[in-house]
Amino acid sequence: MKKIRLFLTGLLLVMTATAFAQDVTVTGTVTDASTGEGIPGAAVLLKGDATQWALTDEMGAYTLTVPSDGVLEVSFIGYTTVEVPVNGRSKIDVQLEMAAEMLDDVIVVGYGSARKISSVVGSASTVNKKVIANRPTANAGDALQGQVSGLQVFSSSGEPSASVTMRLRGVSSINASTTPLFILDGSPVSASVFTSLNSNDIENIVVMKDASSTAIYGSRAANGVIYITTKKGQRGDKPVVSVRAQYGISQMARHKLDLMNSDQWFQFQEMVYGDEFQMSEYQENSRLLGVNTNWTRRFFNEAAPVWSLDASVSGASDKTDYYFSLGVFDQTGIALESEMTRYNIRTNVNTQVNNWLRMGMNLGMTYQEYVTTPYQSNGQNSFGNAIYASNNLPPWLSPYGILYDDNGNPYIDYASGELDYWDAIQTYNPRYLAEIQPRLFTTVRLNASTYQQITPIKGLTLKAQQSVEGYDSRTTQQALPVDPWPFGTDTPFAGESFSRYYRLTFTNTAEYNFTVADRNNFSILLGQEAIIEDTESFSASSNGQSDIRQPYLSYGLQADIPSWGKSEVNYNSYFARASYNYNEKYYLDASWRIDGSSLFGANKKYANFYSVGAMWDIKRERWMQGASWINDLRLKASIGTTGNSGISNYMSFATVGAYANVYDGAAWGVATPSNPDLTWETVETTNIGLTARLWNFLGVNVEFYNKNTRDMLMSIPYSYTTGYGSGWGNIGDMYNRGVDVDLSFDIIQTNDIYFNIKTNFNYNKNMVTRLFDGRDYYTLAGTGLRMEVGHAWGEYYAVRQAGVDPNDGMQMWYDKDGNITKVYSQDDMVMTGKQRYAPWAGGVQLNFQYKGLYIGADFSWVAGNYLINNDRWFLTNPTEFDFFNMTTDMLDIWTTPGQVTDVPSIESVRQIDDDGLIENASFLRLKNLQVSYSFPDHWMKKTGFIGGARIYAIARNLFTITQYSGFDPEVDTNVTLGQYPNSREFSIGVELTF
Repeated sequence: MKKIRLFLTGLLLVMTATAFAQDVTVTGTVTDASTGEGIPGAAVLLKGDATQWALTDEMGAYTLTVPSDGVLEVSFIGYTTVEVPVNGRSKIDVQLEMAAEMLDDVIVVGYGSARKISSVVGSASTVNKKVIANRPTANAGDALQGQVSGLQVFSSSGEPSASVTMRLRGVSSINASTTPLFILDGSPVSASVFTSLNSNDIENIVVMKDASSTAIYGSRAANGVIYITTKKGQRGDKPVVSVRAQYGISQMARHKLDLMNSDQWFQFQEMVYGDEFQMSEYQENSRLLGVNTNWTRRFFNEAAPVWSLDASVSGASDKTDYYFSLGVFDQTGIALESEMTRYNIRTNVNTQVNNWLRMGMNLGMTYQEYVTTPYQSNGQNSFGNAIYASNNLPPWLSPYGILYDDNGNPYIDYASGELDYWDAIQTYNPRYLAEIQPRLFTTVRLNASTYQQITPIKGLTLKAQQSVEGYDSRTTQQALPVDPWPFGTDTPFAGESFSRYYRLTFTNTAEYNFTVADRNNFSILLGQEAIIEDTESFSASSNGQSDIRQPYLSYGLQADIPSWGKSEVNYNSYFARASYNYNEKYYLDASWRIDGSSLFGANKKYANFYSVGAMWDIKRERWMQGASWINDLRLKASIGTTGNSGISNYMSFATVGAYANVYDGAAWGVATPSNPDLTWETVETTNIGLTARLWNFLGVNVEFYNKNTRDMLMSIPYSYTTGYGSGWGNIGDMYNRGVDVDLSFDIIQTNDIYFNIKTNFNYNKNMVTRLFDGRDYYTLAGTGLRMEVGHAWGEYYAVRQAGVDPNDGMQMWYDKDGNITKVYSQDDMVMTGKQRYAPWAGGVQLNFQYKGLYIGADFSWVAGNYLINNDRWFLTNPTEFDFFNMTTDMLDIWTTPGQVTDVPSIESVRQIDDDGLIENASFLRLKNLQVSYSFPDHWMKKTGFIGGARIYAIARNLFTITQYSGFDPEVDTNVTLGQYPNSREFSIGVELTF
């Protein structure tokens, strides 16, 4: 009886299981998660049973009969495989995300459209997240240096909050902006975006160079486009939690000035002045006590801490992907009273509401605060600027007082600390001046965008995007009521200033993709964009504070007149793009855009921009199939125009201003003239390129370009008889012509070892071809520069040195005809052939990986650029600055007839306008060196909760090779003086994923 009962029970269970596991016929569509388009040829199979499978048709549709409790496994080459439980459903639509390793093969071409790199007609390069992440600097843009041919990136300052400057394919303007247009997740943003972004939140950065890739952005795209894409969630088995921690130190990147020590300084004085040199009592005591102060070490921190901590959570379900991150970055500056702290939060969410509606939001918020001193930020030639003082304070000066003991012997009074004021040179201590003039800057920044995307029919996508960029910035600064008071008749003061900026961008597009006769692929995009910018500022100050415990604005004895300002700028644009390719072999792109801006005159607010580009994928030709050693071969060409609106507001208007001393009073009047015809500066670019990959080893990309700037926006000097000093107009032309070359060598490619070398370089020739009023030249006083037709913009204009006459030690110069003279005259100033802007630039990247070990090195270089090293004026001029320190080469000063030297006699007056201070600033820099180790997966599985672990060490600006004698050659200016030097960092870090 028991056996019968067991048999019946077992039979009942089998029948029940069979009933619940009945087969179900499932239908659905497999689509690309980013475009919503069907994926033909995707594999849909029953997990665990390879005999039950189906392929999607040309629409991405499939039909498959499987058990109702089965699991579908959906896959396609280049996409992440997805597993979906059936759960008895008969309708299952699946979205596939592009695999992370394939993302670098896709590029953004304009207003969010994505294409494979092999199908992009325009000139564009991608820098992936591996290059950008974990850099020990607050500015993510620093990582781009040397990565893209034609793109020059300069970190001109080591001050923690400092931004970078970028220039793409030369200088396209003289007075208007030369900065590229920055796009963050589809919306235009300001150049300061890089200081607010957490580098670990960036997925990739695309650099768009030619008109075919930039003309769709029309306005402000004359200098190229930098498109930044932040991360989003990737579909996987479970959400991914990542935690990163990094700590390091900063120090000055380089200091090659060979300054005199105390013995050398006194030796120089005795050598030059002989018995006429009389030491002061202080100098005698200093020499007796052996004082030899290294001011660079006193004022600069050789181990300033820098650290960061961030965490992220990312993942995706069938319908929604998400990415959430938090981060903090803190860096103490290498110079006095400089520090920055930044807090970041980011949320990116995208969801497929149904089969025709997709929505998303990208939200980034930053709070940043930093401190600095007014001297350091302005680069002043004052001992209040510790950077300037570190070079010029004499080595025999002690930071501490020198006193006498009971026996009348001098000693250094370390116990009382550093002096606030040095009587010996009648100068205040820069440290003291920094401490009593605190400045605090705080900024809250928001970058946010939302979009709604509708796919009403196959191939048609309607998208509306709304974005906002805004910040509130506050500055608190004080001159504390202290004794001793260093500022003469001025009184203590407190100031508060506030500025608010926002930019609203509304973009609406309609894109239709369709195919005719299987091989004719079309894409048509229509769009409209409106931008509203608003800036408002307010500041107030008071003076006469008397109590250091109450140094605030409300405690001043006298209030100053507050100031207020407001500025508004509007843009309105319409654009279109049409793309065609035949069988992915022949490609044709065309775009048109009309832009209007309130910046320009009433008669010419609008301008049209266009581009036409074509590409031939030669490798896809039938007659090329036998050339197995050629893996890729593409020829492309484009021509088009883009615009530049990079000027201040209201330049086309007649503005009013206040005039003093008018009939013993003040009056209002017209301060600047109007120009109703002021309009867009236009750059026409022609680009021809060839891309190839040979022997599956060598990658080559060569592009030639010609950029012609027309109707340059320039400030034109007026005759004073007009009543104005200058006004803005569209006058002048220039060109930039050059070549970009990118080479990639995959030296070793095995399962365990990968070794790759990439190199790129750019050569650019710039020339001014037309100036205003028919002039051939115009000299910019006090800059060492002159605009001249037939010469490069940025070429120095100076009197040329011819050496030192060994007979009398007097300086010699070349006159304008090339003859040697000892009479200095500014009439002999000529174009020197030395340029501020480097015509040559490039980079080299080395990447080596063996299993979990990775070693990467990034080099960058520029060649042919020059800087006026104004710091050296103070270090080589003993007659002007008698107690200043000097460089050791001054010990070779001429003293005896017949002496051959480059240092003229003390009697020979130095001239600041000759070319003696112009130095070659070409450099080669090891920008980044990284060593990391990722622990094996099977180790992580044993922990039961850690998905991955990586440790790494990074060195930034490890070494620099240059002839430049100043602090640092990586400065985007024509003159350097007391500027905050660049920094070198050493960091270690750990990254864990769960």
